[in-house]
Amino acid sequence: SFVPGSGADSNIVAMAVKSDGKIIIGGDFTFYDGTSRNYFARLNSDGSLDSTCVSCSGANEVVRSTNIQNDAKIIIAGYFTFFNGTAINRVARLNTDGSLDDTFDPGSGPDGGVTTSILQADGKVFIAGNFESVNGTQLYRVARLNTDGSVDASFTPDSGANKIIYAAAIQSDGKIVIGGEFDSVSDTPRSRIARLNSNGTLDATFNPGTGADSYITAIAIQSDGKIVIGGMFSSYNGTTSNYLARLNSNGSLDASFNTGTGANGIIRSITIQSNGKILIGGSFSTYNGTSANRVSRLNTDGSIDASFNPGGAGASSSVYSILAQNNGKIYISGIFTSYNGTSRNRVARLNSDGTLDSAFDPGPGANNIIFTSAMQTDEKIIIGGGFTSYNGADRYRIARIMNTVVVGLDENSSENEMSLYPNPTSGLINLVSAKNLENASLIVKDVEGRVILEKEGINGSHFSFDISGQSKGIYFIEIIQEKVVLRSKIVKN
Repeated sequence: SFVPGSGADSNIVAMAVKSDGKIIIGGDFTFYDGTSRNYFARLNSDGSLDSTCVSCSGANEVVRSTNIQNDAKIIIAGYFTFFNGTAINRVARLNTDGSLDDTFDPGSGPDGGVTTSILQADGKVFIAGNFESVNGTQLYRVARLNTDGSVDASFTPDSGANKIIYAAAIQSDGKIVIGGEFDSVSDTPRSRIARLNSNGTLDATFNPGTGADSYITAIAIQSDGKIVIGGMFSSYNGTTSNYLARLNSNGSLDASFNTGTGANGIIRSITIQSNGKILIGGSFSTYNGTSANRVSRLNTDGSIDASFNPGGAGASSSVYSILAQNNGKIYISGIFTSYNGTSRNRVARLNSDGTLDSAFDPGPGANNIIFTSAMQTDEKIIIGGGFTSYNGADRYRIARIMNTVVVGLDENSSENEMSLYPNPTSGLINLVSAKNLENASLIVKDVEGRVILEKEGINGSHFSFDISGQSKGIYFIEIIQEKVVLRSKIVKN
């Protein structure tokens, strides 16, 4: 009667049974019965995972997609079934402070994972993934929600897609290009790519022929209507095209886009810059025979842009998301832990030439994969994924980070700031707060997140503390007063 499914994926070294029969386990594992749980989990008495509360904070499972509304509220979608302890299935809207917006109600929501979403200009939300119904309505892997979260009955995709959808992009005319593993849409053969009309029906004017020979994971639409696709494929409509291709607006292959031998690994993200150049990220290490470790930039004709050089090492592992700023700087995120030899855990900012922007330092960064990122109008960045902490602070699969020289979490407390000097320091640190502190607490952590100094009962706007007994390196400073947390960073020589 005790059925743990696939159980833990690594050692369990500690456990305790609660009075209600539930079981707490701890160890080296990162998954339990196929669900992400980093080193700690609670089980029901029958051995199944208790998913009702994961620290009752953030999302209880992976966030795969993020969109930001004009009012700065945030749409998130993925595999989660709870947010901040409230049951909500796989799509939700957050207020600007990160709390759940209860005016957005998807009912029982999608019955399977949402892998991609698009916020339309009218505020409606297109979602796609591996679900077969939304709030009890049969909708096979594609659906659209109204601004209140209810199912949009005007979106009628017939039988939808027969297999998972990984990527989607919306055209200026409201039509939606979808890509994934499917080979049929609305009972019509469509190999891994199709276009839907704005009402969800299949657009028969978009004809990909035999389409891609393997799955598509990234789609971007150029200003001229041409469509750039990336994924695992090696040919498109019978023509060799390794992992990347550009299509004409009717779905045919654009022969003027010459990728040469293309990439040598999967492409997971495509972003078109304002100058028309194309940023690609993924698991590849070369493009057309040139070293390009997990990130590269292409000219408009498909050739590699030699002015963009990520260095010999580039990103150490896969890039899943790319954001391009108007100033030419580029954010990348994914599963990597370094960029060209410098530690960067799952997020980094690059200069326009592909070199690492050392002014953007996320410290310990995210402790697990970042799948998605979105930039607010104030250039703060929303990140979502499988992580449970960022920069040493608990953040369950969704966080907002600052676009500043010292990169910390946005704690929604910009009116309260502090300065540290000297920085770098030999040990003695002076802290000045813009606001008088009352019974505040000080916490100092190292880059591994270990607490190396704590002080309580701090008052006033200026005080000093000493870390001269610590080794050289970066340390993170937190001042906590009631619900306000101030963070900064200091370097010890």
